[in-house]
Amino acid sequence: MRITNRMGLPEALVKAVSVKRHNKPGQLSATTLLNGTKQILLTDRHWESLEEDVADRFWAILGTAVHGLLEHAGENELVEEFVSHDVDGVTVTGRIDNYNTKTGVVTDYKTVSATRILRQDFGDWWKQGMIYAWLLRGIDLPVSKCRFISMIKDHKKRDAARNPSYPQTPMHVYEFDVTERGLAEIGAFVADKVARYKLHREMADDDIPPCSPEERWERPSEFAVMKAGLKRAVRKFDSRQEADAFAGGKGSGHFVETRPGESVRCQDWCACSGFCNFRCGNIRGEVSA
Repeated sequence: MRITNRMGLPEALVKAVSVKRHNKPGQLSATTLLNGTKQILLTDRHWESLEEDVADRFWAILGTAVHGLLEHAGENELVEEFVSHDVDGVTVTGRIDNYNTKTGVVTDYKTVSATRILRQDFGDWWKQGMIYAWLLRGIDLPVSKCRFISMIKDHKKRDAARNPSYPQTPMHVYEFDVTERGLAEIGAFVADKVARYKLHREMADDDIPPCSPEERWERPSEFAVMKAGLKRAVRKFDSRQEADAFAGGKGSGHFVETRPGESVRCQDWCACSGFCNFRCGNIRGEVSA
């Protein structure tokens, strides 16, 4: 990946955000497995052609700085521990921020937005933590619990005072126990992702199936019943039929506004989107009705 510098920022910043190739040939990291197979393969194939600007990687600088401060090990702790396991000829790897050999607790550090905490958007963290636990179990190191410690980069005290659901401090802890059932579930998840990776890696770019809606962070279309003169929707629906029926029952002056869905990751957070034939819900060249 090439780092561009449209603003002419200092070379120190360019070096700070330079990206090393995440996976060696034949390897898949725990965090890579959370991506769609198409994204994994296209990123690997087109790595040398990918571009990202220094200014767009500002938050990566913060994340790197946080990890640098926290890389010193305490008593009974392993820091930045690298573990791996072979799955049907593919090496699955993980680099664990912190593992306490006495308590069996895995700790990972994140820099996030308050919105993520408000949404309780922890599904990928559960998978990441369980993959770490699964990898450590493979080398006879038990894991009792996974903890994700988040530094909230846009925390606002006023919002915390007004809204009890808003994170009350700039740090948030998400944790869960590691169970046998969870380990079995994540083992099946890893095996499935490896199988899909092997199945599709010989395909041409455009023939690889699109990432799933979940992997694309898809927001579905919605149909808003509006009233003339008002800016806010009277009510929102998931289907056009329901919205039309509701608007018809409300009388004149009401109409339905279609708000198209979007694949947020494809639009804003996928470095290989320029090489992908999937476009915000449609395969290139197709148009939604």
